[in-house]
Amino acid sequence: RFALCLLLCLPLAASAAAPVEKGIALTGGVEVPVSVYPATGDSVLLWLPSETGLVAAEREAAASLAQQGVEVWLADTLFARFLPILASSLDKVPAEDVARLIEAASRDTGKSVYLVAAGRGAVPALQGAAQWAGQNPQRRAVLAGAILFYPNLYVATPDPGEDADYRPIASQTSLDLFVLQGELSPLYWRLDVLRTKLELGGSRVTIKTLPGTRDRFYAREATSLPLPSEQAMAARLPELVRDAWRELKSRQGAK
Repeated sequence: RFALCLLLCLPLAASAAAPVEKGIALTGGVEVPVSVYPATGDSVLLWLPSETGLVAAEREAAASLAQQGVEVWLADTLFARFLPILASSLDKVPAEDVARLIEAASRDTGKSVYLVAAGRGAVPALQGAAQWAGQNPQRRAVLAGAILFYPNLYVATPDPGEDADYRPIASQTSLDLFVLQGELSPLYWRLDVLRTKLELGGSRVTIKTLPGTRDRFYAREATSLPLPSEQAMAARLPELVRDAWRELKSRQGAK
């Protein structure tokens, strides 16, 4: 498994130091391959895959963030369970997998943990966060927040003009959240509803809108022709994550 992971990282070798590859053991003999981009700061970003998997832009952003002092773990929960890169596969990622990754990131680094997820990947991310917090009620401060790009928490995509049905985790999450949403996405028009759902569970939510972008704006090179505005925003991915992390981190200092 790790040989494949190493091959996936080769295109980045010329532009950034190669990550440290490790495996996090789960129950039942499952092992999650994790690309660790170490840094000396006091935070670690646990970055989980979306329906497009872990893409090159995320690996490049991880390397850039590490150079700025923010450690990043890219954890391939889909590959760990031999799941295809599809939106439906994310429903098959157990919350326990994410909970154990949070525990490992905290234990191995001694740092505050922030989740990063996009699209449908927000579902297992938030489910895992809720399970971890339930298992560790005295250590909730360790999980300091989550950065969510265009989170899709629908049960199913609603028809135009119809109300959206959200997954239960949307209103069962109590976490500091930073949501980044493209203004050209259908999800944009229901941001107020999403905020209300998330706040029902006790989450504090900051929303940043991204002009000229659709969902998967930084992952479109491999699937469809990106707009020039999306290419420009994709180039800012490390900056977007860094600024969201700083905002979440400032909240921890204010508590």
